[in-house]
Amino acid sequence: MRTRTKMITVAMVAFALAAIVVAPTVAGWPKGNMEEPEMSALAFHDTWRKLWEDHIWWTRMVIIGIFDDLAGTGNYTERLIQNYEDMEDALMPFYEDDAKKLGDLIQKHLLIAAQILVEAKAGHDITALSDTWYANANDIAMTMNDLNPKYWPLDETKAMWKMHLDLTLEEAVKHLQKDWKGDVEAFDKVHLAALEMADFFSNGIIRQFPQMFTE
Repeated sequence: MRTRTKMITVAMVAFALAAIVVAPTVAGWPKGNMEEPEMSALAFHDTWRKLWEDHIWWTRMVIIGIFDDLAGTGNYTERLIQNYEDMEDALMPFYEDDAKKLGDLIQKHLLIAAQILVEAKAGHDITALSDTWYANANDIAMTMNDLNPKYWPLDETKAMWKMHLDLTLEEAVKHLQKDWKGDVEAFDKVHLAALEMADFFSNGIIRQFPQMFTE
């Protein structure tokens, strides 16, 4: 009982800290200028790969931290939550206030994931939380499609997010079961899928706003 209370407290503290996290503006993207190119397409591609590397690696640290009772779990969770702010900053020059709507949904994606881990660690049924998590993923996909209907088609975007959740859940389950080989294999799949997601984000924006990029 004390362990469960400790884990819930750690997660809740991290969630509270997330509300005051101020993430830096993504390098190379001063906000508010839609007239002149501000970054090369290659640099923007690399920016999104970095964002998704952060997303999956800090998710992994939170999985390990919560399941293995690591002292740094609160810090890992805080850093993971920062990821939605960083993504929001990368979207802001193109979608302005609408970027916050998408960022808020990604924040919710991360918070629900952390809650699922806490409840799974305690041995509780995570069905309802999982359903909420997948519903949130559909909301993210629909919002992306609203912002960029031509290059972020709805069915493809929904399938991409569903795969991300499926693979992340597989990774967490393997680690909770202490199937270390399966854990490593699952994360390799998460990693490859995340790079594809990063390219989907960057390619869609570059094609929608070609005037914003240098060669």
